[in-house]
Amino acid sequence: MKKFLPLLLILIINIPLGFCSDNSVQPSQFPNYGILHYFVPSPNAKNTNTLLYANDFFLPGKIVTRNKNIISLNGMRYNIAEDAIECQINKQYCRISSPHKISEVEINDTHYVYKKYLQHGDSIQGYLQKIYTGRQNLYVKHFIQKSNNSDMKCDIKSMFFVEKDGGLPQKVHSLRLELLKIYKSQANSANLFMKSNNYKWNDSKALVQLVNYLEKLTANNVASR
Repeated sequence: MKKFLPLLLILIINIPLGFCSDNSVQPSQFPNYGILHYFVPSPNAKNTNTLLYANDFFLPGKIVTRNKNIISLNGMRYNIAEDAIECQINKQYCRISSPHKISEVEINDTHYVYKKYLQHGDSIQGYLQKIYTGRQNLYVKHFIQKSNNSDMKCDIKSMFFVEKDGGLPQKVHSLRLELLKIYKSQANSANLFMKSNNYKWNDSKALVQLVNYLEKLTANNVASR
């Protein structure tokens, strides 16, 4: 009997118990869904221009995977220089390491998608900020450019893209004409909104506010009929 005890112990240890088969993921178990990995940020990152962000601080947000899983986080930001989404979980930091597995990223009501787009005839893959979604989709791409200001090493610039008929987003000089085509009946209201608020047509944050404003106007007009 004694010679069978070691074998019996091995079998007991390796039996898959039902209460251990829970696949739910707790917040403390990051990275999860195979899309996040930890990293250690440079201690001098805040004092240099080598890393520039769309938002200086970590803001609340969420990640939606292609499998419809949702990861809600208290701290997220977009690293423009490295085209990466960074997350803060308690005192640790991680990045989205498999962006092809995500459907959308939302950071403080700013929406990003990771997809291919056309630039100078080449197909490139990266994060685009969504401005408008409809029959045609409008995006903005942020990038780093050497600054002409002697006090700054580099500036954040923007390029605009339009996606039509299921094709890849293509670069356009401005989203003004595209937005005015979409909101033909609201063109005067759009121009007045931008002018009265001293907004520029190359300001992505202003364009998001403009679209929200025009959507409300459109909804109110439909409701009043």
